[in-house]
Amino acid sequence: MATHTTYCRNCAASCGLVVTEEAGMIQDIRGDRDHPVSQGYFCIKGAATKDFHNGEDRLLGSRRRNPDGTFEGIDAETAMDEIHEKLSAIIAQHGIESVALYYGTGANCNVLSVPAAKAWMDAIGSPYLFSSMTVDQSAKWVTAGRMGVYLAGKHTLPDADVLLIVGTNPAASHACYGMPSPNPIKHVRDARKAGTTFIVVDPRKTELARSADLHLPVRPGQDAALFAGLIRIVLEEGLEDKAFCARFTTSLDRLRAAVAPFTPDHVAARTGIDADTLYKAARIFAGARRKSTLTGTGSAMALNSNLAEQMIEALTAICGGYRRAGDVIRNMGYYGGTPTHEAVLPPNRTWETGPKLRTVDIGPIGGEYPTSRLPQEIVGNEKGRIRALIHVGGNLVKALPEPDRTIPMLKQLDLLVSIDVRDNVTSRMADYVIATSGHYEHHDFNLALEYMLPTTFAQIAEPFLQRPAGVIDDWEFFRGLARRMGRALHMRRPAFGLAHRDIPGPEREITAETSAEDLIRWLADGGRSSYDELKANPGGIHFKNAQAIVAPAEGDDGARLDLCPPDVAGEIAAVRATQDEAEGYPFRLIPRRLIEVMNSAYTQSGQTRRRFPTNPIFMNEDDMARLAVADGGTVRLTGRTGGVVIGRVRRDTGLQPGVISMCHGWGDPTVSGDKDPDAFSGRLVSLDQDLETINFMPRQSSVPVQAQRYDA
Repeated sequence: MATHTTYCRNCAASCGLVVTEEAGMIQDIRGDRDHPVSQGYFCIKGAATKDFHNGEDRLLGSRRRNPDGTFEGIDAETAMDEIHEKLSAIIAQHGIESVALYYGTGANCNVLSVPAAKAWMDAIGSPYLFSSMTVDQSAKWVTAGRMGVYLAGKHTLPDADVLLIVGTNPAASHACYGMPSPNPIKHVRDARKAGTTFIVVDPRKTELARSADLHLPVRPGQDAALFAGLIRIVLEEGLEDKAFCARFTTSLDRLRAAVAPFTPDHVAARTGIDADTLYKAARIFAGARRKSTLTGTGSAMALNSNLAEQMIEALTAICGGYRRAGDVIRNMGYYGGTPTHEAVLPPNRTWETGPKLRTVDIGPIGGEYPTSRLPQEIVGNEKGRIRALIHVGGNLVKALPEPDRTIPMLKQLDLLVSIDVRDNVTSRMADYVIATSGHYEHHDFNLALEYMLPTTFAQIAEPFLQRPAGVIDDWEFFRGLARRMGRALHMRRPAFGLAHRDIPGPEREITAETSAEDLIRWLADGGRSSYDELKANPGGIHFKNAQAIVAPAEGDDGARLDLCPPDVAGEIAAVRATQDEAEGYPFRLIPRRLIEVMNSAYTQSGQTRRRFPTNPIFMNEDDMARLAVADGGTVRLTGRTGGVVIGRVRRDTGLQPGVISMCHGWGDPTVSGDKDPDAFSGRLVSLDQDLETINFMPRQSSVPVQAQRYDA
């Protein structure tokens, strides 16, 4: 047997692992107790990579769709030859803008995948890049574009005196910027003992909410009203940071006028949170020296999500909830370059300029386009349409609502190529499926998600398992395709939320002779260490002294955080004038995560299925009694579009009455809801109703539904 030190590539936590293998089969996986960040912690998803690499739920070779819909195996090089031929014909007839690319969460955990994909798109000249970020979090990019960004960043653990955390449960997701991702609940407990106060806003009493000092169980979809009310209280009581507001913000008077109608009584009636608790939360947050707000996907997927994110950030700003002069920045990044002085990056509404979509007047947001518009862009109009889609490390079919509408739209593609390590419902619709290497079969570097770490830390991973014959790395597909198209491929460093050409730093041309090790060496040698030093320290290097103290602003450049631009003021007024009423649909459906799965990954694994034979429908026990359904009984959910989901009920004492919760990555969207035992919740979401402006986000949380007991 051989033992290898590496790290997990399932999520942003990047926990250190010690893996034992023999003859190419994994025998054991455990946490690396010497890892300075995760300190031995790892979760069930990391353990599940044992079965995955031993053959469960993975692609062992590439394949091609036959005219009759069946698949046959194909060598990856032959597949790339054929893909190039078909792609060239499409481009010759319809132009380069007929080509688009979508990348999912799986690609984000592979340091070479997304940079190679972006480099290829830049090389061919198509702007149409889509990703899972615009499925569930693009409200954050919209807020940055409308309000601007405070460059010194927010307080994180262990430095914050108060953390106000909205719509996330890192105990299951292990991803909440500002909190250490590995073993997050332990860090919460430790921080509370050290004096940090936690305020959690979530409709459900999650593991994090149960650990909080104050839980605000907001009604689903009322986040915008809640934070408008908290802002009103802060301003009414004069609790704002007047010096910070005067120096770093603008439109405060417009914000004050816009939130004035959100009285405590009105907000209490809308949110279900009593006025005394609203005052308590506002005073605790505003009164702290070092306070911060952290948001997850919950607030970015619900009703009025763009406004909710803006109100959360506006509350942060008026209270001065950022690192200030004298505060410490503990993660300076492997390359450095983290801003270390008080400054504002002003608003930049990129969607108002740049190449626009053809079906709506919207340009790129964070270098990408709204994924919800991708089906319509495939159908197109007189301006043209997307005819070829390269799909990397995701599951687009499950990322889209209303499958009975969106799947026929996707089928209008002339060419769909899926590049993935797993078989999924999207790959089963593809013309070509390129099987790629697993976590322990390729070189990697934790750079892709290092910004999520609480401290400056770098770790490379070398392959120690032989990848199956015919399997290639993600990046090798883009090199192969670029070579066949006669295009030079220039990789840049991984960067989230930036178009390829906007990523700072050097480029590296990928040639036929370039290896994955060459690329990792190039990335490593440009930072705080070197490839050879990192290779000699397989457990990673903790740069303990790579910290900085925030310096005062260097003069006044005029840049300000725009708290309430006119369109935001209009949205505030619209929310005040309306209630979330959907006659005949009394329940609100919210998503949740399970620690066993990552979006749609691991839903089919043996470990998951032993605990969750199907996708549960979680309900409050009082609602179950009203429907006369017992734990394990069956209910039928119906959405406003007529979509139906049937599933087994599980009791959840942490849910409010009238709120139903489901995991969003399960089920088979290609079959009808009454025949899908795993309950695809996307059937209940509308592609058209309650769409956000700018990013066209569908309402994917606080979804109005009916619920009835179902007797088959």
